Amino acid sequence: MAMRVILDTDPGIDDALAFLLLGASPEISLEAITVTHGNTTVEKCLGNALRLVDLAGLQGVPVARGASAPLVKSLTVAEETHGDGGLGYAVLPDAKGKESEKGAVETIIDLVHQYPHEITILAIGPLTNIALAIHKDPSIIGLIGRVVVMGGVVHAPGNMTPDSEFNVFCDPEAFDIVLRAGFDLTIVPLDVTYQCLFTKSHVARLSKVKPDVAKFIEDSTRFYMEFHDEYQDIDGCAINDPLAAAILIHPDLVTLRDYYMRIELKGEFTKAKTSVDHYKVLGKAANCKVAMEVNVDGFMDFFIERMEQL
Repeated sequence: MAMRVILDTDPGIDDALAFLLLGASPEISLEAITVTHGNTTVEKCLGNALRLVDLAGLQGVPVARGASAPLVKSLTVAEETHGDGGLGYAVLPDAKGKESEKGAVETIIDLVHQYPHEITILAIGPLTNIALAIHKDPSIIGLIGRVVVMGGVVHAPGNMTPDSEFNVFCDPEAFDIVLRAGFDLTIVPLDVTYQCLFTKSHVARLSKVKPDVAKFIEDSTRFYMEFHDEYQDIDGCAINDPLAAAILIHPDLVTLRDYYMRIELKGEFTKAKTSVDHYKVLGKAANCKVAMEVNVDGFMDFFIERMEQL
């Protein structure tokens, strides 16, 4: 049976590539897309999600509007990274569908109760929607099958501050709530995603991909590559979110380690820093599995093969 998944997202260039990967993966039954603030405003993210549903062949999947701001801090967006519209240089036709009448929090709660212990939440943006769902109905904690989060950093540099990753920085309090909830939780941090660099050589391998999909990937990632080159001195762009999606299908692409992870919420210089207790000095049980190694070539080959099948 296909894995039932809720995609919680803030599209976003690399989020968009995750849409395409999910659309090309029959192993996944995408039950809903819940949209949050993050890479751009929730309004723009929602519009992007609706257009990406059409591009990825995900028509019929409900797209629900979620949180427009973090729980505590002020709104942060990354339009310098993803472009004013959130999808780089790519332009997509107007969406054929409309947003769901039901909001993101209600969608998450209802689906978890409808399919107890069967839902995997793939969260590739700030975790505000999930934290709000927990607050509204704590009973979902024991009913969600698994939560997979693209976020955080262990040893690698941060991409928002020297110590923090963007999704976590956007709503650190929400990330803390999810860490403490007791989920079957997998974290996919920058330590592995920043090894997965999509380059011009990968773009050149898109010749067998449908023209509209290939053009979208090329136009969106060109902007992303320019950002990585100018601001991070990186040749290519890190396609963070598709890796988190890929391990739902091929968990062997990464090596997971059981860790107790915590997040700093008050530090002047370390706000939103995540850290793991490698040597169990805190005496606390592991609260998550963290991807610490990745088969880069295997992931890139898998991503391109799925684009050819879309």
